[in-house]
Amino acid sequence: MIGRLDDSLPPAVTKTTLYRVAGWLLRAYVASLVILGVYSLLWVLEIAGVLPGRWLSTAWIGIAAMGAIFLVLLIPLYYAARSNER
Repeated sequence: MIGRLDDSLPPAVTKTTLYRVAGWLLRAYVASLVILGVYSLLWVLEIAGVLPGRWLSTAWIGIAAMGAIFLVLLIPLYYAARSNER
């Protein structure tokens, strides 16, 4: 089965590349499940009256802020990793 896939891809794409791509996709999937699970738990707690509504909006603002900080840090790190100067 892997032979057909291996033959259809260009030589630059190796099995290691495919495994790395699959690994990153799996990590992104698990991270999205964790984020959605936490948000769902917060939402259920809000509906149950255990958690004030402001806390849920604060959690969303915190998640957005962490994502923005991650992206701001990711751009220079990406270009630093791609440069030939060490």
